[in-house]
Amino acid sequence: MRVLHLFDYYLPSTLNWVSYLLRYLPEGMVEIGAPWIIRGSFWQSSFREYRYPFQWLGLLDARTEADFPLFRRLFTRSQRFLPTYAYWLAGHLHSQPPEVLHAHFGPVGCLYAPLARQLRRPLVVTFYGFDYEQILNRRPSFRKKYQQLFEQAACMVVASPFGAARLAALGCPAERVAIIPPSPDLSFFVFQPKTKPAGQLRLAQVATFTPKKGHLTTLEAVRLARPHCPGLHLTLAGERYDSALCQQVAAFIRQHRLEDCVSWLGPVEHRRMPSFLATFDAVVHPSQRTADGDHEASPVALLEAQAVGLPVLATRHADLPLLVAHEQTGVLVAEGDAEALAAAMCRFHHMDAVEYEGFAQRARAHVEQRFGVRRSAERLRLLYESIA
Repeated sequence: MRVLHLFDYYLPSTLNWVSYLLRYLPEGMVEIGAPWIIRGSFWQSSFREYRYPFQWLGLLDARTEADFPLFRRLFTRSQRFLPTYAYWLAGHLHSQPPEVLHAHFGPVGCLYAPLARQLRRPLVVTFYGFDYEQILNRRPSFRKKYQQLFEQAACMVVASPFGAARLAALGCPAERVAIIPPSPDLSFFVFQPKTKPAGQLRLAQVATFTPKKGHLTTLEAVRLARPHCPGLHLTLAGERYDSALCQQVAAFIRQHRLEDCVSWLGPVEHRRMPSFLATFDAVVHPSQRTADGDHEASPVALLEAQAVGLPVLATRHADLPLLVAHEQTGVLVAEGDAEALAAAMCRFHHMDAVEYEGFAQRARAHVEQRFGVRRSAERLRLLYESIA
């Protein structure tokens, strides 16, 4: 069986776990279609790919997300209005089409639905987060497109019952929704036991700088906790996607003189992530719903952190209560509640080694028992076989 996976571009670092999911599917099953393919750390030579001519001719050969970023954004966005890649792809697939087309993100599913009809092949669409509501608020025309997508697609894949409920509210039939949780590769993110003495807390927030990640809530909590926690230090790491937010973060750090207890890094390569996480005591991730409807689904970074043994301080937002077991593998507070988050920081700062070790052990066990990319890959394989 051949399954063509369709993306805006392959592969954003924020979807790193998808590369592991695809690797654990049977050999020869995975094909990649995207108008922009990055032959970087998530690229697999065993995957058949359909590269647009200007890339396979050696022009604009991207190896990282930082290569030709402006052209990539303009070109991939132009496909919404002038789908030249979809037309080109149809010509290449006409004689030997794959058994299934799998689009990643709702708008990508809308873009390639005509191709699935033309090839007379079933379409699977995975929804990830912004495509539940934010895209509909920003571009209302997608509401009608989604209704057409729900009628045509064989299956919509979501991460949890929360995602299923969001699609149901949009009019998607429940029988066409499958839940396949995103999961880390536990053979890569191995447990790394450590000792945290009382009076120390090295925190990390590893997330793209967008409002839904709650960076300003994190900083306000650090400001509140700092007078009571002299051993508190926060490291921010991630792509600086939202320039306005980044300016606010920088201004907050300067205004409250947090330079000595806050470090600010760029994105961390995924291959370095386990060793990077091992230098910290806990991860903070106070996700929140934004005014335009953007929200998380299931941020795999929280599972990766728990897999190496880090407790998580987060919010009761979207799927996070399923990812983090409150008072067992971390602490959950209300969205935007910096005071409660500061109290959690103080608690872990003063926590002794014995209590901390219990959180760390339970974090790893929680991920092992409920998640795992091999398990998710098997569920996906069975889904393909059921609809092909």
